[in-house]
Amino acid sequence: QALVPAETLTPIPDRVDYAAAAGFGITYRTAYHALRSVARVRHDDWVVVLGAAGGVGLAAVDLGVLLGARVLAAASGPEKLAACAERGAAATVDYDREDLKQRIREITGDGAAAVLDPVGGRYAEPALRSLARGGRFITLGYAAGSIPAIPLNLVLLKGITVQGMEIRTFPTDFPEQNERDLAELAQLFADGRISPHIGARFPLRDTAAALRYVADRKAIGKVIIEV
Repeated sequence: QALVPAETLTPIPDRVDYAAAAGFGITYRTAYHALRSVARVRHDDWVVVLGAAGGVGLAAVDLGVLLGARVLAAASGPEKLAACAERGAAATVDYDREDLKQRIREITGDGAAAVLDPVGGRYAEPALRSLARGGRFITLGYAAGSIPAIPLNLVLLKGITVQGMEIRTFPTDFPEQNERDLAELAQLFADGRISPHIGARFPLRDTAAALRYVADRKAIGKVIIEV
């Protein structure tokens, strides 16, 4: 049993099962706020998503496509890239085997309009360097385990905007955008236009194995622990 404040709960729409509901909340809210309100993605924008096969990443692929953007999904390995392509990514890059900056520039031509980065580490700087003039770099987390140091001259020379988005403080900092985004997102979910990809399920007794599965970078989409 769990005791939580009522205002933190969200009703599950009809025809949505518990696993999909569990995989939806944080990941899709994070991705939608980042795309809709922070990066202000427009139709036909090239949007690079780092860690694109993860929970937030694959949600960003889904939602970027829905918003009319051209999504370039960056992840590691053919299985993860195939999952991104199946969700509608216009192009993919294996950042463990390819030159991330060079491939983004080759694919997008003039550079990307926006980068969503929930990964950090060594991928952040080459992705930032691939932005078009006036591009937006949105930092969402540091799943790679290290916080990158960005040379500020890159920001100056290309007129880049670097902005953070934190899901816990977004509703307080931007209440109007938060209310609008949540209403739009809830309708998309209820209509069946978006749904999380559940890549693995573990019983409660195997929670440690589930956490190791994620730490070993095996996860595609959401990993669900079932009671």
